[in-house]
Amino acid sequence: MGLSGRFRVDFPHLTARQLFDIAADIESYPHFIPWCRAARVIGQDGDATMVENHFGAGPVDLRFTTRAVAQAPECLTITGDDGPFTAFRLEWTFADGHVKAQYQIALASPLLQGLAGFAMPEVERRIVSQFRQRANALYGA
Repeated sequence: MGLSGRFRVDFPHLTARQLFDIAADIESYPHFIPWCRAARVIGQDGDATMVENHFGAGPVDLRFTTRAVAQAPECLTITGDDGPFTAFRLEWTFADGHVKAQYQIALASPLLQGLAGFAMPEVERRIVSQFRQRANALYGA
């Protein structure tokens, strides 16, 4: 059994393209995605990008690969099933003035699954806050 959730962030002064560009700048994730230590593009095939990810906090150190499929500027879908995940799906959708995110996560380790369930409200809060900071840094308030 996995975790799922969704959240929305409003940016009245930004276009869907500007918001999409923030999320699609994968190698900048360490600047605004909580606990992301590194995200490196390792391959490209049309609209699909393969990404090597490194996340960690305290003693938790996770490395895994994801596939990001872009449908600019409306959607970015990130999926994976290696490393700590048996299933990972994050779908960003963009419209003028707001971003929506919906996720589904299943971890192979029951301990990690439990920690993730406990931490997800804080992860969501930080993603929203840091995405907002990144948008303001790039495009102004």
